[in-house]
Amino acid sequence: MSAVRAEQQVDPGEARRNAQQILSGRRFRSTSTPRPLRGPLKWLGDRLDALFRPIGRLFEAVPAPIWYLVLAGLIALVAWVVTRAVRRRAAPTGNTATARKIADEHEDADALEREADAAEHDGDLARAVRLRFRAGLLRLGDRGAIRYRPSVTTGEVRRTLDSERFDGLAGTFEAVAYGGRTAARPDVDESRREWPHVLEESGRR
Repeated sequence: MSAVRAEQQVDPGEARRNAQQILSGRRFRSTSTPRPLRGPLKWLGDRLDALFRPIGRLFEAVPAPIWYLVLAGLIALVAWVVTRAVRRRAAPTGNTATARKIADEHEDADALEREADAAEHDGDLARAVRLRFRAGLLRLGDRGAIRYRPSVTTGEVRRTLDSERFDGLAGTFEAVAYGGRTAARPDVDESRREWPHVLEESGRR
């Protein structure tokens, strides 16, 4: 009975005032956290909105079929670039094709030698090196030392002959014909001096 009387004696208005006083205390109030980047971020957002809003309107104004055509064109361009890159990588280098730069020359060793001498006399040392190398390959084929064909590679001939002399001549030829190195007088002299020895070695195999 005393508990019921105590509850009946509590003034509701007084209870509300007490609750409001408690809730207004510091521990029940949120503190404002400083936001130093709020201003710069708002400025940046306004600028980006001003920049991209016209672009968005442009995208909306262009019909969908036009975008399909643009996308197809981009895909075709990427495919063309990739195909071109693959073909360049697959193109023969100095070690995979020996005579591409002089493919239009006659398949006659003596004629090639004469043309090499003429090129050397005219100062075209690179041409002399290339022609004499081709003549050497033809003579190796005539002797049966290699299976000669216009597309024979220096790598094939190296493996067949296993000759240090030929390896030196092939290295010079590749550097001049495919590596862009300027031919010099020692290169021509080496070609003239070493090829007879390579042919002689091939005959002893």
